[in-house]
Amino acid sequence: MYEVQEVIDLIEQVAPPETAAKWDNSGWQINFGKKNFNKIMTALTVTSDVVEQACKNGCDLIIAHHPLIFDPLKKIDDPSIIKAIQNGIQIYSAHTNLDVSKGGTTDTLAEKCGFGKVSVIEDFINGKTLDEEIDVDFLKKDIKKRLNLDYIKVINHAGTQKIKSVAFCAGAGGSEISRVNELGFNLFITGEVKFHESFEGKDTVVFAVGHYDSEKYVGEIFKRILGDLGKKFEILEADEKRPYDFD
Repeated sequence: MYEVQEVIDLIEQVAPPETAAKWDNSGWQINFGKKNFNKIMTALTVTSDVVEQACKNGCDLIIAHHPLIFDPLKKIDDPSIIKAIQNGIQIYSAHTNLDVSKGGTTDTLAEKCGFGKVSVIEDFINGKTLDEEIDVDFLKKDIKKRLNLDYIKVINHAGTQKIKSVAFCAGAGGSEISRVNELGFNLFITGEVKFHESFEGKDTVVFAVGHYDSEKYVGEIFKRILGDLGKKFEILEADEKRPYDFD
């Protein structure tokens, strides 16, 4: 048996709860006050399937990115919540606080796209200026290959061919497009962009790689955070797939 609080302390050192957005619900989602656990399962999103995987593998603690409970509950009828409670599985979420943390989801997206380390610009936006200009079409193909994608959404109102600076925001970063444009970045790589948000690009090229694909590395991130402590017990990564596909 291993101590739950040791795990939570390490996560919160990297992603302090107070850095989460006010509208967010990071932190404990299901907490029985159990002080010990046997195995951990990491997940991007806690679905019924993920809880089932945890049950089958004897995991009694799930560390996730997306909160299981987001809006206030008037009744408990979510199969994921019910099954987790029935099986004594505690669930903890590090969401927007992990997005803005050093080495978190946005930093990792930049790394996976081949841009190495980036700097915090403001709020959820990280970015960097490149040593030399890079061709937009080359980058599009290169990032698709790096993230193992067949398609990405490309917004390029100005018809830009070369980029010298790039900003990042993992997840649903469409609301940041206008600000990225104001900051003067040539390229913005994010996960999800809504229809009306796509008109805000103006001078900035936007690559929307998909919400899931921009954050699918959370298992790797949590393992890195837990470091040597994580080597003392078993950490399983949930088998997840994007909830949509291209045909």
